[in-house]
Amino acid sequence: MRATVLDNHVRHAASRRVVVILAAACGALALAATPAAAQTGGAEPPPEQTTAPPAGSSSPYPQVFPVPGPHTYGEGWGAGRRHRGQDVFAACGEPLVSVSWARVIFVGKHRRAGNYMVLRFKKLKQDYAYMHLAGRPLVRVKQKVAPGQLVGYVGASGNARGCHLHFEIWVGRWYRGGRAVNPLPALQYWDSYS
Repeated sequence: MRATVLDNHVRHAASRRVVVILAAACGALALAATPAAAQTGGAEPPPEQTTAPPAGSSSPYPQVFPVPGPHTYGEGWGAGRRHRGQDVFAACGEPLVSVSWARVIFVGKHRRAGNYMVLRFKKLKQDYAYMHLAGRPLVRVKQKVAPGQLVGYVGASGNARGCHLHFEIWVGRWYRGGRAVNPLPALQYWDSYS
């Protein structure tokens, strides 16, 4: 009798764990779809998503997560200062890929950003900045890239503490009339299927 009661208790506890795990997963998906305004206290909508991948894409998805290997999220929007992006920590040398069909509009080096590049997705009127790369990006200005295409490697160049990608999304033109928006909702969404 005692074994039956204990067995039922274990099954009930396991069922509760499954419910908690499913609730957490649903919450994470809901958070990914939550407007940036809810997370930042601002009034900025999340970046739009495309509906179909462009021809010749190296990924079956229209947009993908920029770090295909193991990663964790670090400092995000604001982070106690004018941090206009989301840090994604990964091992030094991990590949970085293009998040979407885009054209490279800038490749350079900066004392704070380190080795970095900016991609423009003209259809969505969005620019994507990748900072702290290990070495120069593997792309050149005016080059077209597809979702999932290798563009560089995770590094710690510039003013970086540990190897990571600092990723920014700009609605409109990067530093030319556009504005940075919280990239976390888009990154979490891309991360959910990439």
